[in-house]
Amino acid sequence: VFTLVIIIIFNFAFDTGTIEMQRIAPGMMWVAFTFAGMLGVNRSFMPEKEQGSFEGLLLAPMDRGAIYLGKLLGNLTLIGMVELLSLPLFALFLNIPIVKYLPGLLVVFALGTIGFASIGTLFAAMAVHSRMREVMLPILLFPLASPILIAAVETTRIVFSDGGWDELSSWINLLVTFMVVFLAASLLLFDYILEE
Repeated sequence: VFTLVIIIIFNFAFDTGTIEMQRIAPGMMWVAFTFAGMLGVNRSFMPEKEQGSFEGLLLAPMDRGAIYLGKLLGNLTLIGMVELLSLPLFALFLNIPIVKYLPGLLVVFALGTIGFASIGTLFAAMAVHSRMREVMLPILLFPLASPILIAAVETTRIVFSDGGWDELSSWINLLVTFMVVFLAASLLLFDYILEE
């Protein structure tokens, strides 16, 4: 619903007849995905916190990296579903031939979403004990996630403009690098963050 509201607002804000939508659509898409993802990531650890089972989860005889990966998979599933369900809405409201660009978009969405969700899951674990977690998570997440979001927007723009592999490869490499760094750092830091 949140993503639909964003798409409708952007649809009224920009006249599709005067502005080349394929130039501004990547930014619109990633704004919608980021804020919808933020809502989901923010609730990652809330069921355990609200039911008082968070400490029990920490005492479980298992690697804490498995807890992180489980939460990450849940967040990836949620954000991925939002992205896939919103693509037809972007095609409808913004008049973009999404099917033509689908293979490239799926690659960009996968890389950008994994990077965003990996760092978001880590910060959700950090913010879960804060009384102001709804405010704290965006303050922590957006500055660190902005490089991967900028790379995702630029890569999406190149896909929409039918850019060649020479133009696309540097941004794809940047996305892969951010994804790997964020995922590895989150796995390494997760155990420490849970102890604090």
